[in-house]
Amino acid sequence: MPLVSVVLPFRNAEATLLDAVQSILLQEFQDLELIAVNDGSSDGSVASLAEIKDPRFRQIQNKSDPGVVGATATGFAQASGEWFARMDADDIAMPRRIGEQLKAAKNDTGVITCGVESVNSQGNGMRRYVEWANSLVDHEAMSCSRFIECPVINPTAMIRMDWMERVGGYHDTPWAEDHDLWLRLFAAGCRFVRVPEVLLQWRDSPDRLTRQDPRYGTEARSRMRAHHLKNLPDVGEHGVVIAGAGPIGKRLARDLQNEGVTVKGFFDVNPARVGQHIHGAEVAAPENMKTMWRSSIMLGAVGLKGARSIVREMALTAGRREGEDFWAVC
Repeated sequence: MPLVSVVLPFRNAEATLLDAVQSILLQEFQDLELIAVNDGSSDGSVASLAEIKDPRFRQIQNKSDPGVVGATATGFAQASGEWFARMDADDIAMPRRIGEQLKAAKNDTGVITCGVESVNSQGNGMRRYVEWANSLVDHEAMSCSRFIECPVINPTAMIRMDWMERVGGYHDTPWAEDHDLWLRLFAAGCRFVRVPEVLLQWRDSPDRLTRQDPRYGTEARSRMRAHHLKNLPDVGEHGVVIAGAGPIGKRLARDLQNEGVTVKGFFDVNPARVGQHIHGAEVAAPENMKTMWRSSIMLGAVGLKGARSIVREMALTAGRREGEDFWAVC
């Protein structure tokens, strides 16, 4: 029985698939199996792997619903390792990836991620996201930032198998399946570790699923945040107050209300908004943060460049504690 089971779903990835597979099979750490799951490829992907004779490698057909979630579930059902690792068909794992991640594991570790190099970035947005994800150096940083963006880049993930089983693995959701998994793991008390070294080359492309599929878009992300925010301690009893009455805050308020969460109010620096009501909730000036809606969870929802740190400082000055009664969501 291998220590690590690597699952690699693929569909029509002929140009990059063999390199991705070989980057796992050539790992310095050898006690692994690689399960490549064909999710209905119609190009030469399957043929590109025909010459691989490594006994640690298996190529199987997706037996579940089409798509990355179903293909991953098919691979997960075949996995026998203590650790479950993800890999994508267009990325390259550095030779030390698996071994260095395992070295970082402690008894209470449930998820291990690592540094990422963005390859062929299609815009500044992807580069900024990779820099941000790489900057989350430990469990606390990843946990506090969990609602901002996806704190773990999926093909870097190594997850202890018992944690995958405890939360039911990846779910087929109307939003990003990987971000949804991390949010469920954080909520269940799972401990995350990041290896700072860059151990994965993450390839970008114009037809990337995150650019094409609405499940990874702004509306779906807001609904996902609301769905998971409602389960935070005290949200059900005391509701939320949103710092930011612009488009992001308004959308989040609507989605929270659709989840049954009470939005007590907003704070906003724009004098024109102060005194208005949005979705039935009053907008107050930020100087009232120390006195108004103190029992409610505060959510920072201003998307302007540099606004996150300003809102965070306001919240901390008002006596809030990030990751307890204050969360940045953008």
